[in-house]
Amino acid sequence: MSIKFVTATLIGPAHIEQQRSNQDAAKCKISNGFWVAAVADGMGSRKLSDIGSKLAVNIAIDVCMRSAFDISDKELVTLIYSNWLCELKASDISSNDAVTTLLLTWGNNKGQFRYFQVGDGEIVSNLRQLSSNETDTFSNETTGLGISKKLSDWLIGSTCLAEGEKGITLMTDGISEDIDDHVGFSSSVISNAKSKSCRTLKKKLMTLLKAWPTPNHTDDKTIAVVILND
Repeated sequence: MSIKFVTATLIGPAHIEQQRSNQDAAKCKISNGFWVAAVADGMGSRKLSDIGSKLAVNIAIDVCMRSAFDISDKELVTLIYSNWLCELKASDISSNDAVTTLLLTWGNNKGQFRYFQVGDGEIVSNLRQLSSNETDTFSNETTGLGISKKLSDWLIGSTCLAEGEKGITLMTDGISEDIDDHVGFSSSVISNAKSKSCRTLKKKLMTLLKAWPTPNHTDDKTIAVVILND
């Protein structure tokens, strides 16, 4: 099985107006038969959430790549969280100022993969919705690194690729909240990705984000796409 990744992120109109940086982050990596993809959405009400989100994806990728694939859910989450807190402390940053969501997928070349999510956003394949953390409130102050206190705050699962499953998308809520059919959106993105180079697909994704069709949208938008080939 061969893997390719594409990420795209765009600052939202609200943060441009506020002269703030993009609060989202995305990162992917493949090594020694394993692959990892992560996206994070720093909560805009926290003054250093852009730092929190970038640390989250970097640490999540690093922890996965240094861990055995059968590490327990609790141990993996604890390692990610504790390393994130340590990095913030080393920079004299309060975790309360750097709250961020985190969405993570971790797989191998046998078609097995695991997924972890704390906070809003979606992890979706071209065939099914893998994780979701929808809220009935209008606030983005749901949960995330810096707020979560228990493992049950995380949405966690493990599975194998289903027949016809060709990819996985991870998207922050700046995208997911504006889409009704998450699987349809993911399927379209993955289908288009099959015949395109990563550079071309990234350009098309950026064009989509820049011309986002939802009226009066304000949030940063970030997506990571994992394309799986037999």
